[in-house]
Amino acid sequence: MESTHDKPIGSGSTGSFYMSLHPSQSLSRVGFIILMSAVTAVSFVAGAFFWAIGAWPVFGFFGLDVLLIYGAFQLNFRAARRREIVEINHDMVQITRIASNGQSVREEIQAYWSRIVLQKGKLWLTNRGRIYEIGYFLGEEEKEQVREILAEALDTYRKGGHLQSPRPSTSIMS
Repeated sequence: MESTHDKPIGSGSTGSFYMSLHPSQSLSRVGFIILMSAVTAVSFVAGAFFWAIGAWPVFGFFGLDVLLIYGAFQLNFRAARRREIVEINHDMVQITRIASNGQSVREEIQAYWSRIVLQKGKLWLTNRGRIYEIGYFLGEEEKEQVREILAEALDTYRKGGHLQSPRPSTSIMS
């Protein structure tokens, strides 16, 4: 026998909610190629100058600088591949975290009791005493925007309304 107290009020909502979050990345691949070409050209010219005046070991250090800059950007591009997907459907909130190496972890929690909180620079989805951090790689303004969107979606769910995914309005959502 099923009690009416076991069913949350918001279970009559329709539609679904989907939001994919990713770190902002200000430099495109084309921009990276242009930047590295400029850094390489400047380093080569400066290194050639030092070579011409007899300080040839300096040439190698300019080459090392180019390699270190290239390596730092590659690490940054790799870290930018991580994603977090937040979905609301079938009375559940699903948080899928995809690491930069492609491994994913999925957590599911009941949507009706979920609340979104932005406190001390952290965005948390809380549910019956459990806390899930969302968007740790986002800036303060971006976290506030995500908090507003998720709070509205959860409120719509609890009222039994029609859920809709947000339009990507910033570089952090796709």
